[in-house]
Amino acid sequence: MGGGESYSSNDNCNQDQLKKPVLYLYPEESTDVTVKVNFKKTKFSCVYPKFNEMENSWKVRAFPNGEIEICDKKYPYLFWEAYSYKKQDLSRGFIVKAENAEKFLEKKLELLGLDNKESTDFITFWLPVLIKNKLSLCTFQTQQFFEDLEYNITPKPKTFIRIFLSIKKLDKEIKIKKQELKRVKREGFTVVEWGGSEIKN
Repeated sequence: MGGGESYSSNDNCNQDQLKKPVLYLYPEESTDVTVKVNFKKTKFSCVYPKFNEMENSWKVRAFPNGEIEICDKKYPYLFWEAYSYKKQDLSRGFIVKAENAEKFLEKKLELLGLDNKESTDFITFWLPVLIKNKLSLCTFQTQQFFEDLEYNITPKPKTFIRIFLSIKKLDKEIKIKKQELKRVKREGFTVVEWGGSEIKN
């Protein structure tokens, strides 16, 4: 698939897989929206619905309820996965036990601006990972992480919420600086993206 730089399959062991990033669009009225993906040092492993590979872009009709229409077919969100050399910052975060994972995610996602549906989509994908790990270091990546993972969205959204959770399995508790998260308020045309990655090394 298009996007980013080209790598051989042997490079995947040196990369983190960016899993389940999904993109929700909420215009204030039904609107034609173009979403162009400008990612550096990435290799897409899956994109759905299929985008224009020459331009790495979707052209969609978006509705206030979050529905996305492409060629008369409706979708709840745009989806991609990729491999990336982008280093994830784990210098701050949260130590999360399996038994506390559900409440941890509910609380943090509400703070970061996700609604009930988006939060449920996120939790049903990532909660099994945190339960399996029993003990995890969790970090929500900051704007610096997204510098090589940029979009051109037309028209430009007034609110763009981007959530990417890095999860590292721990064998024992460690000391880590607590990450400070700011409450996010949604205004106007809002775009929401969430995804994450399991850090293996």
